[in-house]
Amino acid sequence: VSQVNISPSSTVPPWSAAHAYTNLYTAKASAQAKVTGNLRITEKDSASDTHHVVLDFGVLSFPVLEGQSIAIAPPGLDALGRPHMPRQYSIASARDGERAGYNNLSITVKRVTEHEGKPHFGVASNYVCDLKVGDTVNIVGPFGSTFLMPNHAQANLLMICTGTGSAPMRGFTERVRREAQAKKPHGKLMLFFGARTQSELPYFGPLTKLPAELIDVNFAFSRTPNAPKKYVQDVMLERAADVVKLLADEQTYLYVCGLKGMETGVLEALRRISADANMDWAALAQAMKTQGRIHFETY
Repeated sequence: VSQVNISPSSTVPPWSAAHAYTNLYTAKASAQAKVTGNLRITEKDSASDTHHVVLDFGVLSFPVLEGQSIAIAPPGLDALGRPHMPRQYSIASARDGERAGYNNLSITVKRVTEHEGKPHFGVASNYVCDLKVGDTVNIVGPFGSTFLMPNHAQANLLMICTGTGSAPMRGFTERVRREAQAKKPHGKLMLFFGARTQSELPYFGPLTKLPAELIDVNFAFSRTPNAPKKYVQDVMLERAADVVKLLADEQTYLYVCGLKGMETGVLEALRRISADANMDWAALAQAMKTQGRIHFETY
């Protein structure tokens, strides 16, 4: 196996990350949250039915950090008469709530209607996408103690995602945006965001409204009619000069989230960008891994 195809994900969080609480609630002793929002965030004519769901915990203790995930157990039994397995979703909000100062969080869920080209309705995704405001949901978790953001002011974030892999990146970005509003210093943020078309892109509107001095946003669309296919790695190569500046900075933290299939292309782009700048990607990736500065979450 070539070195480029091995995911070099860190097994430790950034040194300045806040402490992550995990496994506070189990399938047998779950937390209850109330649905306070459920909004479709892809355009109506889009084949991708993706929802932004807000869950409120009231006075229940459910501390989370950006980059963590929760699991939702759909009600009912499977074909074998067993309770449905909880399904995991990345948190899309900042640690102090979807709305600052509220004990709530948000998740990004895409309705699953096919699997490997055949009709297949995902039990959990359809349950979550159909939730109504006021419904009560059983939550397990939180999960994740490494895919966390650094908290020191000099840290740069290089974020690469596709589809609902944008959820943790939204959480990171919102955290930095609130810190910046409070006049706290922050490093550079650069985002590469891939989708089939612009109409299938979650959070497209809000992302384009963020000031350029806060975040450098780059989109890649692979199925735009009458346009060449463009993937995140293609746009990374176009922006190689800026990517390499971030890679050369020891204060840069790299996050990749999305479908498993994106890993190879992203790693190859990082290798090429490094090689063109006379940097050894294998050595750099190993150093970043040890330092808690490179995090992959693919599914």
